[in-house]
Amino acid sequence: MNGISDGRVLAVGSVNIDRLLRCPVLPSAGETVLVTSTGEAFGGKGANQAVAAAAMGVVTHLVAKVGGDADGLKALADLRSASVGVDTVIVDVSAPTGQALVMVDPDGENSIAVIAGANALLSSEDVTDALTVLQPRAHDVILTSGEVPASCLPTVAACLPPGARWVHNAAPAGPLPAWPADRRPLLVVNEVEARQLTGTADARAAARTLAEAADGAVVTLGGEGALVAEEGHCAHIPAPAVTVVDTTGAGDTFCGTLAAELARGRSLALAAVTAVDAGAFAVTALGARGALPRPRDLARMRTR
Repeated sequence: MNGISDGRVLAVGSVNIDRLLRCPVLPSAGETVLVTSTGEAFGGKGANQAVAAAAMGVVTHLVAKVGGDADGLKALADLRSASVGVDTVIVDVSAPTGQALVMVDPDGENSIAVIAGANALLSSEDVTDALTVLQPRAHDVILTSGEVPASCLPTVAACLPPGARWVHNAAPAGPLPAWPADRRPLLVVNEVEARQLTGTADARAAARTLAEAADGAVVTLGGEGALVAEEGHCAHIPAPAVTVVDTTGAGDTFCGTLAAELARGRSLALAAVTAVDAGAFAVTALGARGALPRPRDLARMRTR
């Protein structure tokens, strides 16, 4: 791993194998559609976010659980090839590796169903043991998501050292725990999740509400960019125009890039600008990691 910053990204999350289904339209309730093509890719929010962070040149480790099957072995090999530290990924022979069924329409919009598998067995004790090994320190960023059991989140809060930052991607959306007052995460959600969590249709109002309940909030808006809310202010960051092929994994790329930039010591506003560009780059190819940006890719994007 070729980290160029003092801070690391320690991702606590899921590892999946994605089964990709290209569809003429996304099926509505009760509708059957004929798939035009199929494929397989590596996924899972934790794995996707970790790979995105590592691609930005920041030392990255993953805390997760995979099954003792061929899918788990393939996923671990892929993570190693992406320079993600996997010494704290547990192989559990009692469960299959997680899967995601990803349906994508011609406009790149997707619908996803996740089979948790081994991801559901990641325990607070597993996370405690892993973070004890990794020894989080000042300038590190711990990155979590809603694809791991909720019992793991208090453990992250308890292990958060002074000077480190916690970023929580609250997806899929669910009830937020009561964070310790001095150990609250930066929340990252998309517009739909923001509405689900707050009951507020207005994205700006939702961002402000979430920011007050946490250590700031970022609401991603797809092709419209993102809203960054902190310290009573809410700023809009526009996204560059790109040709959309598949939106799968764009949010994970955003989160991994955001965490990497924060680990470098960037302000939230500057980190979010880079993350918006990374999310836009990510939608230009099929699959959650089909277009994984590196710093040179984003530099070229900004000079177009």
